[in-house]
Amino acid sequence: MKYLTFMLDTTVYAAEISQVLEVLDYENPQTIPCPDKVIAGIIRSRNRSITVINLHRKFGSPDKEPTKKTKIIVFELQEQSSDSISWIGAITDSVLEVLDIDDNSLEPPPETGHDCHTEFITGISRNADHFVIVLDFSKLFASDELTRIINISDSSNTAGKAEKV
Repeated sequence: MKYLTFMLDTTVYAAEISQVLEVLDYENPQTIPCPDKVIAGIIRSRNRSITVINLHRKFGSPDKEPTKKTKIIVFELQEQSSDSISWIGAITDSVLEVLDIDDNSLEPPPETGHDCHTEFITGISRNADHFVIVLDFSKLFASDELTRIINISDSSNTAGKAEKV
């Protein structure tokens, strides 16, 4: 299966290419009033408002200043509780390449104890001299958290339409 690889700090992550809609150069998201610090704000792409999340915050790492290599990966995700499809952007330090990874070669995530959440890790692959942590972005957020993120994009899209009337 094909996976898009990207970096956060010194760790290589991968997402199934079928979940990726596009990769954008970094632009500063418009901040919005939101108590959830994982949400960096919203951007516009393809005539839609897209909620952007900060993966550093999601994974409990300190924020990092954007560079020329910083990208926003836009994922197309289906809500597990409905047939609704939403777009969510994720800030990454850089995008590397598309890799073919045999799903049978994926190792399960290691047992880490009760403080580490691994339910969104599909598996771990070895590529050259480093590990690649394969993520399932549809499981990265608890269903209530994903619903909250989707509602932010939906309300921004509705507000944009109302302004044009």
